[in-house]
Amino acid sequence: MLAIVLTLVAAACGTDSGGSGGGSSIPRVIVGDRTYAIDDLTAAGAKTVKEYDVDDLPGATAVWKTVFNRLDYEARFYATHEDAVAMGTSYAVSVTGDDAIVTGDDVAWEEGARDRRKCSRAAQTPHSSCSYSARYLEYVIRGNMILFCEGDDTADAFASCENLLNLMDPA
Repeated sequence: MLAIVLTLVAAACGTDSGGSGGGSSIPRVIVGDRTYAIDDLTAAGAKTVKEYDVDDLPGATAVWKTVFNRLDYEARFYATHEDAVAMGTSYAVSVTGDDAIVTGDDVAWEEGARDRRKCSRAAQTPHSSCSYSARYLEYVIRGNMILFCEGDDTADAFASCENLLNLMDPA
């Protein structure tokens, strides 16, 4: 079991970079031993909206919905970077991107599920013809935090992540 976890951590921390062609300068997984908390996001200018109950999210110590520059973010915090990668990656993958699972019985973590989806429908159609898609198209794991970012496409989502992360850790 330990070998599998170490293999997953090594693979995730290796070459995975964001934005498949999106031109982002940040990788999806940023190794680090810094321990982030919600205060780091608020100090960067993000506004807290809601704290979620993490009892059913393995390894998570806290999860917050925040808003920054009129975009929604979700920040999941773990004890360590290794925990974020090992216990959080599969959950992050399941709710991001075009093939995200944001409705139904297959949603991996129910708490806050409605906040992780958006309604897409053609103009002048009733609410009942809503087609749900992922609100967060991408995520970045930095230190002990997984940050989910909103955007019109993958490149925009990574740019949103990059903007907020740069304010948290200015060079």
